[in-house]
Amino acid sequence: MRNVVRNPYCPLSKGEGKSETSFWINLLALAITFILVCVCWKSGMTSPGEFFFVMLVSLLFLTVFLETFFYPRNCALRRLKVRRSLSWRRVFFREVALVATFLVIGFAYWLFPLFADKPIVTYYRPFLCCLVPALLLLSVPYFCFMDRRDPEEEDAMCRLGRAIVTRRRTLTSFEFWNYVRIWAVKAFWLVLMQPSMAEKFVILVSYPAEKLAGNPMQMYLVAATFCFSLDLAYASSGYVLNLKAFNTHTRTAEPTLLGWIAALSCYWPFWAALFYPYFFKYESPARWEAFFPPGSAVWWALAGTTVLLEFLYASATIAAGIRFSNLTYRGLWNTGPYRWTKHPAYVFKGLSWWLIALPFMLNSGMNAVKCTLLLIGVDAIYYLRAKTEERHLSHYPEYVAYALSMNEKSIFRWCARILPFLKYRPPGEGERIFEVEREA
Repeated sequence: MRNVVRNPYCPLSKGEGKSETSFWINLLALAITFILVCVCWKSGMTSPGEFFFVMLVSLLFLTVFLETFFYPRNCALRRLKVRRSLSWRRVFFREVALVATFLVIGFAYWLFPLFADKPIVTYYRPFLCCLVPALLLLSVPYFCFMDRRDPEEEDAMCRLGRAIVTRRRTLTSFEFWNYVRIWAVKAFWLVLMQPSMAEKFVILVSYPAEKLAGNPMQMYLVAATFCFSLDLAYASSGYVLNLKAFNTHTRTAEPTLLGWIAALSCYWPFWAALFYPYFFKYESPARWEAFFPPGSAVWWALAGTTVLLEFLYASATIAAGIRFSNLTYRGLWNTGPYRWTKHPAYVFKGLSWWLIALPFMLNSGMNAVKCTLLLIGVDAIYYLRAKTEERHLSHYPEYVAYALSMNEKSIFRWCARILPFLKYRPPGEGERIFEVEREA
């Protein structure tokens, strides 16, 4: 049976490479959100859960509002129309599937407490206790709204709920496992990203300003924390704001085991438990900021370049906005740093690590060779992530058009001339796992 993925009311036409998001709209929405959350925090809001809720609502409202007026072709709400009468039966099936999904996720958290040993556990437990009831409560009016307007009368969630209630197979194996993978992505990364975001934000707003004066090292650390806060704001919000009504929903999640292994190996706890202590412990005992005198010309050059690279890394997440997610396709974005390279997050993160570690300068003899090789090994993991992502996204014609154009436009196109295996090549028909159907 041919695996088919429907992509209804998508504003992209076949073969086009138009972005579904705007870097500048996302940046403006994020800036306003940071100001709003800072005001709330200074006014007495201390709960990380409350802080994250304010951030979610602000990012969703501002992004949708700005896109509606300044990026109208991307706004799904303008394309949704009343097509059918409300079916409480379909709403019930979706609600059953959602409840079953949360029960499975809760059981998985209990059975595999991956984050139980982290200090930030005090953040995500209250957060999940508040988020899940809120989502269940808001899901009923949302399902009612979408049941009348969604071009797809019965989506995978509806058919899954029908299968649970009637005990009859109503969706294909590919649809079922795609649904499982989509929720697995949310379940894993949300509880990892959100507490980290809260932690970084608390550091920023509570840091004494007097410590920055005349202290280059503290200025560098605050600047780096700010860059990672920009990244984590959208990274943590994107997993919740996965809504078909706003065209931010996930179409497909990575269908191969290799892609999942490559991505998960880059995140705690797998990175710390499986790779970092044994194979990729690339950081030197003395890092660059201890090697060069703070405040010297070389120190400022390295600090400034590192912060710039970290900001460019964060800007890749900003370009995705509330559509950000690992291992998924939620639409094409080719704005911001994606105009320069297909994988800006991996490229600029990798370059910043080379500056931070400087393994060939801060070590001597064979230890320098070992540390350099291990850092190359880290880059190899991210190269594998990039290639598995490309293989997944290449099922969508708009990504193929974008990737082919980057063979000529990328600032790193000269690398592909030296190393031809870096050049993008679209997959053949026999290499595709599924096909994409567009609306007429």
